[in-house]
Amino acid sequence: MLFAVAGGPKATGDGQAAPSAEADARAKVLGWARRSIDLIPTRWLITGAGAVLLGATALFGGLEAAAVEPTPQLSVGETFAGSDFEMTVVGVELSDERGQALVFPDEEAGERVLIVTVDVVNTFSSPRSSTSRSEASPVIDGIRIQGLDDLPEVSRADDGTGSPVLQPDVPARVLLAWLVGPGDFRDGDEIVLTLPDSTHRVGESVVRGDYWDDVRVGARVSATVEEVSTP
Repeated sequence: MLFAVAGGPKATGDGQAAPSAEADARAKVLGWARRSIDLIPTRWLITGAGAVLLGATALFGGLEAAAVEPTPQLSVGETFAGSDFEMTVVGVELSDERGQALVFPDEEAGERVLIVTVDVVNTFSSPRSSTSRSEASPVIDGIRIQGLDDLPEVSRADDGTGSPVLQPDVPARVLLAWLVGPGDFRDGDEIVLTLPDSTHRVGESVVRGDYWDDVRVGARVSATVEEVSTP
């Protein structure tokens, strides 16, 4: 006589539990995970996420870029050290005469001469030229007047030597001269001069020897134009 057997899950041919048992087990695990998360206060989750965000931000440089040091703002008579020079603007003069400046005004056109007098000391260990004739000059002809695009002509104040070579640690007074129109500048005008700074490098392959690049504005000098009367 045959009897039907009831109860227990059936086994598969390889001896594993039926799929319904596996599904029940997964459901129990997921339910436990959800209940565990629900027990964590929301503010803890927000605080934890914020901590992770701040940590990642700090790792990659912080919330803000590093502060950029402002360009020094100087007055006439104050010294700026840049490009291995010490530069001190002494004054700014407007004249009809060129004096020791290396410019030649056209009287018929009403041209005048704007001269910036600068005391310079070459603090490098070797002699250096005061001019490079480049748009971004790291030396003395890199001193510019804001609003003027032309390069200045540089000469010694004592003997008029053009583009003088500056010896190490020997003070020199030089003149920077521009030709300007009859109404470009007047007595009492306020102008701003920019003084160059740069990075000293030593070439070892294609370029050899000392050179200065990465030219930038190192300082700004506020000055007043003084008109010089012709005797």
